[in-house]
Amino acid sequence: MYIGRTSSTATRVCSCGSYVQNIKRRQKEQQTYRQKTQLYSSTTTDSLNNSELSVNKYEEISEETLQSLSDKFDLLAETKDCEPEYDITYADGVLTVKISDKWGTYVINKQSPNKQIWLSSPISGPKRYDFTNGTWIYSHDGGSLHQLLTEEISQALSDNIDFSDCEYSNRKKVV
Repeated sequence: MYIGRTSSTATRVCSCGSYVQNIKRRQKEQQTYRQKTQLYSSTTTDSLNNSELSVNKYEEISEETLQSLSDKFDLLAETKDCEPEYDITYADGVLTVKISDKWGTYVINKQSPNKQIWLSSPISGPKRYDFTNGTWIYSHDGGSLHQLLTEEISQALSDNIDFSDCEYSNRKKVV
């Protein structure tokens, strides 16, 4: 099973506990970074909309979002009771997560020409998310990418899973 990641390629990971420690360390580093840059972020990305994003800023935000989601799905593989066929790959701006044979496969990917993130869900179908007020929003129903994943993955894994700690979920946690 491929569950480890570098920024653009999938790597095979040993089954030792150090992998979980590395993920937790990286999440702590990301949280510290977010706290240090919260003032900067709130005056830049929280007020940006798709049309205002430069290509470079879109690439940065979408990459951080997908990497953070990939890390979250990796952590679920290590900490939750997932099916044997649970599998994650993240490469070239495409995150593919097979939950199980019963629940199917999610594909989340960047769409650079439109400055969107596209989701293909086995439960709710396809959705196209725009970056609005610091998070990824589906314009047809106003729902966020992170909220939809929280609801659907919680249902699929029969556990409370929360994606609000991922990048650009637009939920500020009190520390």
